[in-house]
Amino acid sequence: MTKESQKHKTSASMIEPAPAALYAGSDMALNVQVSCPSNCNLQGSKVTITSDDGAAIKEIELVSFGRPANETDEFIVRAPTKPGEYTWTAVFAAQEQEGVLHEECSTSFSFVVKPHTTSIAVWDVPSPIVFNTSFTIKVGVQCSAECELAAKEVAIHDDTGVRVATGTLGDAPWSDTGALYWAEIDLKAPSVEGYYTWEAKFSKPDMELGHEGSCYPFGFRTATQPDHVVTVEVLDKVTKTPIKRSDVILHPYRGYTDERGVAMLTVPKGDYELYIMAAEKQSFQTTLNVAGDVAVRAELLVVPVEDTSG
Repeated sequence: MTKESQKHKTSASMIEPAPAALYAGSDMALNVQVSCPSNCNLQGSKVTITSDDGAAIKEIELVSFGRPANETDEFIVRAPTKPGEYTWTAVFAAQEQEGVLHEECSTSFSFVVKPHTTSIAVWDVPSPIVFNTSFTIKVGVQCSAECELAAKEVAIHDDTGVRVATGTLGDAPWSDTGALYWAEIDLKAPSVEGYYTWEAKFSKPDMELGHEGSCYPFGFRTATQPDHVVTVEVLDKVTKTPIKRSDVILHPYRGYTDERGVAMLTVPKGDYELYIMAAEKQSFQTTLNVAGDVAVRAELLVVPVEDTSG
């Protein structure tokens, strides 16, 4: 039996403060040190991280000694999946070493678990749209931690707040994005000519990790039936290859080129300013008189790189 005189008090502390806030289910890096005023080497002894209810989260060993502190290596624990405020404790249990009983000590640390945020993008919205006709848009949702959102639902609400359509996010993210899961959604334009602001909504999903919902407003104009078709072909001036997803505007009509570099806009007869814009290309502009069906070919040059060497 260890004598009373052979008891040593100990103290525990975090080498670096725990993060004040982190996302649900994310990794948290911690370091713990335990000191004995008698400069005892406690290497090999264990420290246990416990949750609010006392459940053991992780056990880690003291691996280094530098008078008077014994330290763990940096180790990782996973934050809770449910958002809220938490207080965990690093516990050094009483343990005997070389005839000396080192008393229990502990240190607590608090943190806030935040739900993952989400953001919505809406694109390929035609405008204007012939009133009372169908049209299609694309809607994408991304998590701040790039969680998989495949098969989750996104809804479209009209200007009165009524849900008019839903879509299911696909299995694969949009190309060239890390985790923008997207869907094509078919809609029907209002039967009255005018400008409308609708909203894409992603409700808080039922997932193991807490997530917030999000919403994004988008606008479009409805108009009467156009008279003529304007076909615009957009090519790279040097390579003569099609430029897809160019932005083609005959105000207030707007469209985007397809895989062939072609956009087709139906418009009433009249005079228009044609604008064409594409990523990393010089823009194109010309005046266009539409008295019948019209075909336009635009060749764009790459934007020159500015020389900053001098």
